[in-house]
Amino acid sequence: MQQICPSTKWVEIHLDAIEHNYLQVRQRLDDKTRLLGVVKADAYGHGALEVARVLEKMGVDMLGVTTVEEGCQLRENQISIPILVFAPFLPDEVEKIISYDLTVTVAAKEQIEWLKQALLSNSPDINSPDIKVHLKVETGMGRTGFMPAEITEAAREVLAVPGLILEGVYSHFATAMWKNKRYAKLQLKLFQETLQKLEQAGINELVKHISNSAAILDLPEAQLDMVRTGTLLYGQVPSPRHEGMLELMDPWLFKARIIHLRELPAGYGVGYGRTYKTTRKTMVAILPIGFMDGFQMEPVLKPAGFWELLKGGIKQFLYYINHPLVTPSVLLPGGGARIIGKVGMQLTMINVTGIKGAEIGTEVRIPVRRTAVSLAVPRLYLQDSKLMGIRRSENT
Repeated sequence: MQQICPSTKWVEIHLDAIEHNYLQVRQRLDDKTRLLGVVKADAYGHGALEVARVLEKMGVDMLGVTTVEEGCQLRENQISIPILVFAPFLPDEVEKIISYDLTVTVAAKEQIEWLKQALLSNSPDINSPDIKVHLKVETGMGRTGFMPAEITEAAREVLAVPGLILEGVYSHFATAMWKNKRYAKLQLKLFQETLQKLEQAGINELVKHISNSAAILDLPEAQLDMVRTGTLLYGQVPSPRHEGMLELMDPWLFKARIIHLRELPAGYGVGYGRTYKTTRKTMVAILPIGFMDGFQMEPVLKPAGFWELLKGGIKQFLYYINHPLVTPSVLLPGGGARIIGKVGMQLTMINVTGIKGAEIGTEVRIPVRRTAVSLAVPRLYLQDSKLMGIRRSENT
């Protein structure tokens, strides 16, 4: 890999693993159930365009993005399959929605009016007269969507506008099913009751969807007409208890090369604040990664309850005393190594004492939150271990 790597740090993304995971998810579905592949947030850091090309080749039914801009970028790169935009759009985005043939989520009445006005304007910049719409139903997430009592009227308003095509209706699970499956079932029940009201009003043949990655594994009755998945495509499971339910492959590897080595004596402080002190002669390796690359950048999450708060406090205490249970580790060909000292802006120290093959230039695998990794870090795309392409940021 050193011969083709353009940097001292990079991400390897194995496209064959994404293909494999796609097939694993498909096998979990009923024959008539459609599959929407979620490629929002740059496909969870894997590369939205590259993943979209794989999924389009594999026959995915629809792609899901958060923003209009994400959808436009895919269209500009010749992705032709349907793309559903999840987030609310603004009035000045409507012409792009039409021009780029994006399917939009409608979650408020004013959005229907914006779409209507755009269709009536007959703008010369608009290439297509039709806009496909999926109505969002609020069943307990508390974020976006029509309340169940409002959905029938909203559907009628959409159907009354020439050029608006009411294609689907969906909702979103709010809780982790392994923690509160009961609430998820209540949401599913409320969604199904809402669908019945639409059918009673004569509004039929809509694509109905609520299932996410966790529901694919935990609630097969929630498959309905289509499921949405991102997590499973990228080789991850929603929780540890889901391990083994599918034979997933991890397509992601974040790597860096050792750029410096030195031995420090016992009692020597390492890094900013000297938060770590060696207890014996220690061989320290320097990696060219840090906060700038997204390494060790974790989101601040509000604890869900007292026990979550307590666990968070215990974890912070263990960090403070450099306990091995919480000290991040990296993987070298000769074994695992612990990070020592504070992670810097662009440099990180690891303890490689006694690890065979730890030399300048040695490749190191690094655990990292994928969506946090900077786009300035080059992405290498591989298929069957062959390099298919390299994506670099415009700023690199």
